Amino acid sequence: MNLIRKIINFFSYLIFLAITVLLLLEIIFRVLPTTSPVDLQPIISEDKILNFEPNQTGTFSLGANFYKTVSKKTNNAGFYSNYPYENDAEPDIVVIGDSYIEAAQIQNNDTVGALLQEKDGISLVYQMGVSGVPLSQYIKMADFAKTHYSPKQYVILIVGNDFDQSLCDYRVKEGTWCFDKNYNLTFVPFNGYQGVRSFARQSAFIRYLVFQLGINWRQLMFRIGLSDKGMEADHNYAGNVKRYKPQQIVKDSMIVVDRFMEALSAMKIEKKVTLVVDADRQDIYTGRLTSSYFRQMRDYTIKSAKLHNIEVIDMQPIFEQDYLKHGQKFDFPTDGHWNERAHNLLSTAIMKNK
Repeated sequence: MNLIRKIINFFSYLIFLAITVLLLLEIIFRVLPTTSPVDLQPIISEDKILNFEPNQTGTFSLGANFYKTVSKKTNNAGFYSNYPYENDAEPDIVVIGDSYIEAAQIQNNDTVGALLQEKDGISLVYQMGVSGVPLSQYIKMADFAKTHYSPKQYVILIVGNDFDQSLCDYRVKEGTWCFDKNYNLTFVPFNGYQGVRSFARQSAFIRYLVFQLGINWRQLMFRIGLSDKGMEADHNYAGNVKRYKPQQIVKDSMIVVDRFMEALSAMKIEKKVTLVVDADRQDIYTGRLTSSYFRQMRDYTIKSAKLHNIEVIDMQPIFEQDYLKHGQKFDFPTDGHWNERAHNLLSTAIMKNK
């Protein structure tokens, strides 16, 4: 009995110690400027689009040592902006994209939309960016902007993971539209954060592990047997786009591009659209020209846009020339999203293209 009691006491002590350490870590990371993103709004209606809770403030930090911390505000429309969006305002430009346009890593005033408003001849720019949304969702975002804001021009940023992540069988992003097996758009409702995800978002320590140490939470949850509908994205392909993809994914991705271009034409906005295609920045930094899935998709997107008489801004030569001249990168040491320099270069390119 004494041995059993000692074993019970030992494991009780370990549990107590573990809980104490976790509580201390939670307190520490609540005091520190740990990333605290604004929640997305639940969306079950096909007439709406995925956006954030309106009029909220979030904190975003980079790196394990918090080397950069940014405070971001959402406006009345649930997008990161310092000013409200009004119906039928007829903005000069609506900028559409994923996390690159959301731009959680930089201040609202340093994003491409805010920089454009400082240019001569531009009085109003609406910026609609949500992390994780792909080409299939851009169609609905453009349609929403057309219906509610009546913009004069549309700028849509296309990056490496926008193609295959438009496929329902490849990745599920709740609250967005994706292409099914017949390449028809299908809506996936979002009922809000539930279960594991809801708990994780409330914990400052877990947010630190995920957002600042870059731990792949989807892989971790799958390994320990915890998952829910919102984590059904293929965890082997989460995050940055892989350099090489199976040929079937390449084929399906090209069809996604075709459907995207057709949708813009069907909305009769193709003459008002400028597509911005991201560069292979690693090739620029290393001075090489390598083959990749993204390069294939870049080339195909630019070719398809020309066939549909849609304007394109290719960031490859823009970044190349700037890097050769100044030697400064366009992203962060621990984060592959665009930095302030990249947003500034795009705003200049858009004005030259007007």
